[in-house]
Amino acid sequence: MSSSSRVRVGTLVPFVEGKSGSPNASSLPMPSIPIFKGSNVVGRSNLVAVDKRVSRKHLSLRALPDGSLEVVVEGTNPIVVQSEGQRRKVCAQQRAKIMHDDVVELIPGEYFMKYVNMSDERKSSTSVESHDLKKGKRHSEEDSVAAKRNRQVMEDEALARTLQESFAEESTSVTEVLSSLDSAGSSERNKERTHSVGPLKDTLPLTFRLMRVQGLPSWTNTSTVTIQDVIQGEVLLAVLSNYMVDMDWLLTACPSLRKVPHVLVLHGEDGASLERLKKTKPANWILHKPPLPISFGTHHSKAMLLVYPQGIRVVVHTANLIHVDWNNKSQGLWTQDFPWKEANDMSTNIGFENDLVDYLRALKWPEFRVNLPVAGDVNINAAFFRKFDYSSSTVRLIGSVPGYHVGPNMKKWGHMKLRSVLEECVFEKQFCKSPLIYQFSSLGSLDEKWMTEFACSLSAGKADDGSQLGIGKPLIVWPTVEDVRCSIEGYAAGSCIPSPQKNVEKDFLRKYWSRWKADHVGRCRAMPHIKTFTRYNGQNIA
Repeated sequence: MSSSSRVRVGTLVPFVEGKSGSPNASSLPMPSIPIFKGSNVVGRSNLVAVDKRVSRKHLSLRALPDGSLEVVVEGTNPIVVQSEGQRRKVCAQQRAKIMHDDVVELIPGEYFMKYVNMSDERKSSTSVESHDLKKGKRHSEEDSVAAKRNRQVMEDEALARTLQESFAEESTSVTEVLSSLDSAGSSERNKERTHSVGPLKDTLPLTFRLMRVQGLPSWTNTSTVTIQDVIQGEVLLAVLSNYMVDMDWLLTACPSLRKVPHVLVLHGEDGASLERLKKTKPANWILHKPPLPISFGTHHSKAMLLVYPQGIRVVVHTANLIHVDWNNKSQGLWTQDFPWKEANDMSTNIGFENDLVDYLRALKWPEFRVNLPVAGDVNINAAFFRKFDYSSSTVRLIGSVPGYHVGPNMKKWGHMKLRSVLEECVFEKQFCKSPLIYQFSSLGSLDEKWMTEFACSLSAGKADDGSQLGIGKPLIVWPTVEDVRCSIEGYAAGSCIPSPQKNVEKDFLRKYWSRWKADHVGRCRAMPHIKTFTRYNGQNIA
């Protein structure tokens, strides 16, 4: 049925969130969308500019007899429905009902559309509606859009995007804890932050985030974080672990760190870089370079432990504490907040707690004594971090400690620890012998024996029918020389993807190579310093 013969029941009217009235329609990211009786489709073709987070068939809508719409999310990314002052997240294949004056966010925090049913349409959005009428071609354009939709098939959304959304779903259980620590000691500051960045970060917190990249379109940085998003509120004690630390940049990028009374920096610097670090650090900061029991390697772990009056924030990330890592590269972080333990729970501990304390103990920093308002005089050592309740943890921590490990210590660190953790996990049958992804930023001297050993570790676990998962085909994701040349930083970006040519060009590695690609999050030109290991089947993550 052509649009000219269909009965229109209402309109989705775009607007800019937070502005009264309707701005000039030419400034909006999408035109008004007429809604007809029967089935309707909203998707990427309705946008002025291409945004691949929006599927070609993102929403299907059906008008109901009472004038409302039934909405089904067909795309992989969620929407948000604002109704009667409440925001509700609606994920893929879920349904929602929208009434007159309800607002739909096509991507959470972006592309706001208000539904106006036919009986009240003349009362609202007249300037936007008149813009459509001036065109005089609305119905014929609708015809061409509908025809275009019919010719196009839904795109497969990229694997990494699916991973990010799945983490978002898993994180909803820790929303309340995250919110309480976000507001630690600085409610006015957080009110300003909420106003300036919109509701997404405060109402839909994630445990996994990509980091913001400068110079990219705004859609690519939706739900990303900066260092100021991570380190905020009334921090009583900070432990910052990293390899490279540019103190001048760190204190400029995150000036609130100057107010933290106790800061321990675990680093891998030496030579002139270490001397500069000593000269530029605040007087009350403590520096420690963890010992190396072998003659090669360096401290490389990137993490933050931020102690608040309400608890602790644990952050594991992939960026050095330098400008280019937090602004120009593809990076990621995991974070979760935990409260202090109750006095009668001090003897209890779980896997995550043991993971963390065992690793911190291996760093052998010189313990120091501090006075914390919520804990009194305490020694800051590995055991101190047992004072927090990690029972809500959604992950396990896999530490890597240099040296030669034998006996029980063989399964305490590195990929052998990962193997022991995965052996306790049960996966769906579909992941038997499914492919493995290895995506990292530096490549050592590998041989086939070690690659097989590593694949065995990442393939550990059982299917839900009791059978072993079995080893899948590993793929090494790596950028090409051309990718580096055309990146945001040009050839300079190659310094974050180090490997001798003799290591990269080993014949047996040829069957593993797979090219870095990140169109779906707009990061093809932001070279990957992120590290990602996963097992997948089609668009499903194990």
